[in-house]
Amino acid sequence: MATDSGAARQESSYALGLANGSYDWYRQAAIHARQRHRISAIGSQVAAAAIPVSAVIAPHNATVPAILGAVIVVVTSLRSTFNWQENYLRFNGAREAVEAERRRYHTTSAPYGDPTSRDQILAAMISKIEQEEMAGWVKVVSERTQTGHI
Repeated sequence: MATDSGAARQESSYALGLANGSYDWYRQAAIHARQRHRISAIGSQVAAAAIPVSAVIAPHNATVPAILGAVIVVVTSLRSTFNWQENYLRFNGAREAVEAERRRYHTTSAPYGDPTSRDQILAAMISKIEQEEMAGWVKVVSERTQTGHI
């Protein structure tokens, strides 16, 4: 009997470790995606606002506005290539779904009321969340491939 409780404890550690690891990954990925999205948005806006200013400061020099325009094109291309805003939304949604499962698990709410199956259910739910998030990414990439945007 001691081996069974040890196995259950190890399984619990694995299932909860899986949930915690998934939560941490999605949290960090969402933070990074949000930061990149904001930096690229602000960078584009600042570069766009600087174009007329540079034309006033140096009306006979087209170099600065041309460089600023090129910066805007590059940043806009990076944003559409890496989908930072969409990634932030997907990662944040997955993080919230994982957190909801962790809360139900810790409070032994349904479907985690049975101690003999709660760890298996948690691992299955976390895997399902991760698979759904991955399917969302695959859908985005597939759509972009079909339209020639990759």
